[in-house]
Amino acid sequence: MLKSHLRTVAGDHRGGALETVRRAWHELPPELRAEVERRLGARVEGVRPTAGGFSWGVLGVASLEGGGQVFVKAVPSDEPVAADYRVETAVAPLLPPSTPTPVLLFSVEAWGWVLLCFEVVPGRLPHQPWRVAELDAIVAAMARSAAPAGGLPSVADRMAGRCVTWRAIRRDGAFGEVELGPWERAHLERLAEVESCWESLVTGTSLLHFDPRFDNYLIDVDGSAWILDWGRACAGPAWVDQVCLLLQSDLGGLDPAELFGRWAAGAEAERVDAFLVALAGYWTHTATLAGPPHAPHLRWRRESSRRSTMEWLRQRWGG
Repeated sequence: MLKSHLRTVAGDHRGGALETVRRAWHELPPELRAEVERRLGARVEGVRPTAGGFSWGVLGVASLEGGGQVFVKAVPSDEPVAADYRVETAVAPLLPPSTPTPVLLFSVEAWGWVLLCFEVVPGRLPHQPWRVAELDAIVAAMARSAAPAGGLPSVADRMAGRCVTWRAIRRDGAFGEVELGPWERAHLERLAEVESCWESLVTGTSLLHFDPRFDNYLIDVDGSAWILDWGRACAGPAWVDQVCLLLQSDLGGLDPAELFGRWAAGAEAERVDAFLVALAGYWTHTATLAGPPHAPHLRWRRESSRRSTMEWLRQRWGG
């Protein structure tokens, strides 16, 4: 029997649930449902939607006739997020055997949908705000996933066209609905200069998860961590995932500089600054955009990451 128990309901640091609207299992084409059941050798009795993430497709734990569970997720093949599902399928065989991640049982792209089916792994979502022991467990899981990222896009490829905020404001005086604070205005020239060359500084060949939100991890009963959702995988410096981990979820009162210094003491300051500048520009712009109807809380997540990134930059640059 496959292991049981996956995600619990995600909430923000204020205690309110932030749930993405999901599609139901019965909304998938009957041919696709039949193919999944044929491959599993059992009828799917129902799918319990799971929290976390921002995909509006089917996402949840499927209960099988006769016992057992699997995790399924599916989106229409013409949706942009379908590209992430294809990447996740391609990355699965690249992961080292030591990687603590659910086993991809199979994938199907047919009848207008992309569907992935995984083994279900035990665990619960990490606490929010973060606890240091859980952060350390996730960094240890990242280390167990270390591998060359042959054939994957780079960090710059992943962010192509998305990190232009500071240069656009310097050039045009405005960029969409972005409103600069006093610190950003005072440092705009430096922000724009660093943004213009960040791609050449944030380079590497390590396999990156590149979407290390708290809801992409599970904490097992022994305190170890499982890594979920490899759809944004790419190549770059190993410390990039650690930076993103510190900025994409609620740290509470923890100091990102102290944690990062302990995890990645050898990371070059110029390169880390360049990545922070790129992320700050990306989140400063996207935080002004409405979240999609099925996940309006995405805008709040972006704003939270923007604030965290700008605070870390101010700490590093002063002023």
